[in-house]
Amino acid sequence: MTAPLTMPLFERALRRHLAVLPGLKGVQAFLGEAGDWTEAARLGDLPMQVHRRVLAGFDPDAGGSVEAMGEGQDGWLATYMVGGPGLDLVLILRLAGISPGDLQTTLNAIEARTGWLLVAALKDREEAGESRALGGAVGAQVLIEAARARNRRLLADQWIARLEGSFQPALTGVCWLRADTPTLAAISGGGGIERPSDARQAMEGLASLALRHRTPMLTAPAETLAPEGLTEDPGREDPLTARLLDEAQVLVERLGGARGLILPVWQGDKAGAVVILIFAEGEGQGLRAEGAETLSGLLGEALTIQARAHPAPLRRLGNFITGLVVGLFGKTAWKLKLALLLLAAAATAAAFIPAEVAPSFTARVEARERQVVSAPFDGFLARAPYQLGDRVEPGALLVSMEDADLRLRLNQIRARLAEIDSEAATARAQRDTAQVRLLEAQRQQSEVDLGLTERQLELASFTAPSEAVVVGGDAWRRVGDRVRLGEPLMELATSGAFRVLAFVDEDWISDLPVGTPGTMLLTAYPDQPLEVTLAAMGGRPEMREGVNSFPVWLDFTEATPDANLLDGMRGVARLELGETSALKAWTRGAARWFRRTLWRWS
Repeated sequence: MTAPLTMPLFERALRRHLAVLPGLKGVQAFLGEAGDWTEAARLGDLPMQVHRRVLAGFDPDAGGSVEAMGEGQDGWLATYMVGGPGLDLVLILRLAGISPGDLQTTLNAIEARTGWLLVAALKDREEAGESRALGGAVGAQVLIEAARARNRRLLADQWIARLEGSFQPALTGVCWLRADTPTLAAISGGGGIERPSDARQAMEGLASLALRHRTPMLTAPAETLAPEGLTEDPGREDPLTARLLDEAQVLVERLGGARGLILPVWQGDKAGAVVILIFAEGEGQGLRAEGAETLSGLLGEALTIQARAHPAPLRRLGNFITGLVVGLFGKTAWKLKLALLLLAAAATAAAFIPAEVAPSFTARVEARERQVVSAPFDGFLARAPYQLGDRVEPGALLVSMEDADLRLRLNQIRARLAEIDSEAATARAQRDTAQVRLLEAQRQQSEVDLGLTERQLELASFTAPSEAVVVGGDAWRRVGDRVRLGEPLMELATSGAFRVLAFVDEDWISDLPVGTPGTMLLTAYPDQPLEVTLAAMGGRPEMREGVNSFPVWLDFTEATPDANLLDGMRGVARLELGETSALKAWTRGAARWFRRTLWRWS
């Protein structure tokens, strides 16, 4: 359900055409658009929460329905649904005290008069759109003029001139808010605002009521109903809202008006002004609640534009000076003096305190010598007993290929050689020279095949030439799979021959000559620092964590560190650049940046 809107024409039509029907004890009307329902009017007495069930089952082709009142209540509950041109109407009615024959007559009368209700609702919607357009047009002119107002007094005069030209009120006033208290700042005609008067008191009272109401207030004299008509449901209107409107109407009549429009102007959550328009009877009919809401919002924007375009000079200067003093000195000057004294003492002490310059960089352990074991020929992998990280002894079998086919082929070649020798002996005995030459050629070809097969058989097994560590490859997972010639199966690193690869920030490269000593602390051995020395620098930098870094290689000072090193171990390398003062060490980065900036702009 949306918030209820003011539907004056519809409520008037409902009272005129339905509220006077005999037997009608209560009526509730809902207007819908695209499934969004609005309670347009409620008169008399009706059961609570019936509308939820009725609206949920809305069907414009269903027409009307009648059912007996439940829970011991006398009478009937009738509903009527109709779909209009872009607007749907649902009526919920309670009928009592009439006979069944009169009930049918009343229902026919209700159905016959719903057309007038739809016409009134469409007219209300049209007038609401016109009201919004009117409020937007007036507000747009106010926005355009706001930047030209040098102060708020001129802004108030602009508002009064624009509103009087558009709505022709009998009286217009603007109140500014000072400490949440409205003060009359301008009035149509320009008089009566400097001295207390009944009119000024009434207008400031209207402004206070509008601030409590928080939304635009439209006041009008109470309408009198015919005795036989239904009365407004007292539970439909908020008691506080009704009381505020009644009090506002009393003040409007004290000012000699018949209707009033009071617009609170907000800047965010803070009220900035209140605009009051008093109309005589029959005046100011073009602006309704919808347009008043639009106009109020645009007046708030105009207030913001004027404040930004023309701030008060003295206030702006005072705020600037106050903010500058507080930012530099604090609320009392002794804080600044104490802070400067402590800063000078700390800088003096830091200039004489020695400090070691030892920048640290991320690093990892790498093997010096690596060997890749590849497949010697196409075939199937038979054995691979070692996995990643395993240490292998010299002569240990690392990988072996399936060699049954090779051994069978080797025996076949040897048998063929024996057969060729036998046939060659027979051919020599028969003095068949041509056959002897042919058999000798076949023997040479078989000897070549024999040598190739024997070499493949030798390569089918690969043993470790020295003590090493398996640092790569997945041969142990591929046992039984087919591999191709030259496909890498395993990667070995010589055990005990390691170095450190570190990544040095570009800012430190010029301060790190070859031979700089340092310390390496591995994540795996946090209590065992290892001595290292800068051995070489790489020439291909890379971006690491947003910093341009160069690779450098560090050698272990000890030939064989006590730690059980493995390829890929990570840690931190700290290089020692010597001793300097703590002040230079702490300000090194800022000093280098200052020198670069100074050179750039020199």
